[in-house]
Amino acid sequence: MAMFSGKGRHVLYLLLAAAMLVYALPRLELGAPWNWTGVFGLAWILFAVIVITAHVNALLMSDEKRRGLARIKRAKAQLWERKLEQKAMAKRARG
Repeated sequence: MAMFSGKGRHVLYLLLAAAMLVYALPRLELGAPWNWTGVFGLAWILFAVIVITAHVNALLMSDEKRRGLARIKRAKAQLWERKLEQKAMAKRARG
């Protein structure tokens, strides 16, 4: 899958998730009374809808917002790195 990147990857995953949902809907027992089969079916549909929504959001996201989220992600990674370094330094100092 290395040939798909950026928006192409999101389109591919969106299509795959939609195809899985369309394939599974007739096979799930949603009309049954509340039992484990019905709960599983509802949970499965919920997760599929979440995946589809995430990829639609990624496709519709502006480049400015994408850069802002990347900046936040980098800042969080740097914060975690500093915290880990501080813990390592404290461990070395103790023992």
